Amino acid sequence: MSDGADSFVFQYLAPFVGVLLIAVGIAGAVPGGYALIEPDLENCGNPTIGVEGPEETAERFGENEPGPQLPQLTFEELSPAEQTAFLTAVDDPVGEEQVVGDVPNADSFRRGSIVSYEGEQYYVTLVAENTCFAAAPLQFPLGVFAIALGFLGVLAPPLYRRLVRLEQRAGRSE
Repeated sequence: MSDGADSFVFQYLAPFVGVLLIAVGIAGAVPGGYALIEPDLENCGNPTIGVEGPEETAERFGENEPGPQLPQLTFEELSPAEQTAFLTAVDDPVGEEQVVGDVPNADSFRRGSIVSYEGEQYYVTLVAENTCFAAAPLQFPLGVFAIALGFLGVLAPPLYRRLVRLEQRAGRSE
């Protein structure tokens, strides 16, 4: 019928390996699955700009011109997506807004720049890049496969006991 080595493998080793596979599978499937759905979320790939009002800008740089080290842009030079985000950030109490769309002035915003709007100067900077999470293409399916294989390992002892009982019954009926 079965000896002690078979019993040890199916009773203890298979469930232990199964639990390890489930843990590794979860660790692979969760980030892999998130990487699959993240591009559908609005936050992914859209940088966030911060806009300081004219008073804060004057306080930061004094009454002098900010100098040649800061790029100076007019509101009309901004892309439509940047203009929308700029206007929303000016009205926002925190002064931040995501730029959803084309951001041709990202390098200027990254270093900090002065944007002239309606005769006032606003300090605009990039406060968050909001990059997309990257995962290997096979990370999610391999994680799901590891979880399924792990469940088979965990279920091995009850299945093994059932097979032993069936074998015993078949032996008795002969």
